[in-house]
Amino acid sequence: MGAALPTCWTASGPVGPRCIAFMRRVRAGGDAYTLVRNADREAVVKALAAGFVAWVGQSRDDVRLTARGAAYLDRLARVE
Repeated sequence: MGAALPTCWTASGPVGPRCIAFMRRVRAGGDAYTLVRNADREAVVKALAAGFVAWVGQSRDDVRLTARGAAYLDRLARVE
């Protein structure tokens, strides 16, 4: 049988596929990712609530992936 994908919940529900796609873009962005899409602005709320991303400096346009976010993406990749 296949392993179940890990689900991370926030107060507003599971982070969902849109947030996971956002976190993958943040990871690919390197040290900082600049929010450019409306979908990014929606997904950042859940990612911040889950502790998966953090603001870079005083900017509210740049985020970075946290260690917790990187670990979550790694677990998804391994389907733990």
